[in-house]
Amino acid sequence: MELDLYFFSECGFSQSVLNTMTNLNIHDKVTKKNIRENSEYEAELKELCGDSQVPTLVIDGKPMRESEDIKKYLVSEF
Repeated sequence: MELDLYFFSECGFSQSVLNTMTNLNIHDKVTKKNIRENSEYEAELKELCGDSQVPTLVIDGKPMRESEDIKKYLVSEF
């Protein structure tokens, strides 16, 4: 399973998801893509979803957009 998290550090919703990842100790299982530090990541996100809303977790090519849904998914999987 391939997991990519699009985020930026100043976003509280992104921080909430990152904190969940820390609590689950799964940072090595999710590729983190900070759209403010790498414009290519923002372009990828816009191509996939039509905008640059974060956090977005992409699970095997399918985006999940809401932070609460992302956190529930991560807890259920890990």
